Amino acid sequence: MTKTYFRDKERNYEPIIKATIINPINKKSAEIEMVIDTGFQGGVLIPLKTYAELGLYLLEEPKIMGITATGTRIELRRAKAILEINGHTIDCTIYTTIGVTRSLLGREVLKTLGLCYKPPEKLLVDI
Repeated sequence: MTKTYFRDKERNYEPIIKATIINPINKKSAEIEMVIDTGFQGGVLIPLKTYAELGLYLLEEPKIMGITATGTRIELRRAKAILEINGHTIDCTIYTTIGVTRSLLGREVLKTLGLCYKPPEKLLVDI
């Protein structure tokens, strides 16, 4: 059973994938709905609250600077975790920063799993 789908037309059919993030030390986990974001070169970006609840701060690596789509530089916290999607398990970098409200799945995961995102060929607009 696939856990990938398109959100309704209010969100312009954003591609959503469900995955589980697992802390490799304490085994805390959370099932997360993530937007597939081909503009994000990292692994997974999650809200700070989820990052803290999973205890990923205990596995934290040095912070890095990121650049948003608007060109703004932001400081990102990061930690290694396990990501499980449809029975496939990979080691993945999880990022967070203040103000993140939606979880994103980036190109690092797409490449590692050999996934290719193909947008719908035809979008219907109700006028």
